[in-house]
Amino acid sequence: MKKLKKQFKIVVLEDNEFYNNILTRQLKNYTDEMPVGKGCSFDFESYTNASDCVRNLKPETDIAIIDYYLGDSKNALDILKVIREKCDHCKVVIISQFRNIKTYYETLNNGAYHFIFKDKQALANSCYVLEDIVNEDLRPSF
Repeated sequence: MKKLKKQFKIVVLEDNEFYNNILTRQLKNYTDEMPVGKGCSFDFESYTNASDCVRNLKPETDIAIIDYYLGDSKNALDILKVIREKCDHCKVVIISQFRNIKTYYETLNNGAYHFIFKDKQALANSCYVLEDIVNEDLRPSF
């Protein structure tokens, strides 16, 4: 009997088009190496506009990586609420260039899975957090 592949649906919401492209490409390149032996695949959707992201968000989304401050006067907390309504199992990772500890705790207290500060390690940290989520999801439950 052939083992079914788990497909992870991942959404990236970053309003800066340049950083969105870099982050999405980094995650795709990283996940190209991850499936070896894990029996999973990855489907990415990338948005630079919060309204487009919310409108197209699918209930089966597993992971959302969201910039905290979005250009259309929304922030990650607004999007986090919508994600919780549409797909309550989705793990949300927030990324922010501002090192504000209040924002950090506020997002975690509102259901974010993880918070990453945008610094030199942000792209690598995004990959590591993604891998942690995948490993956690694929771990057998007893």
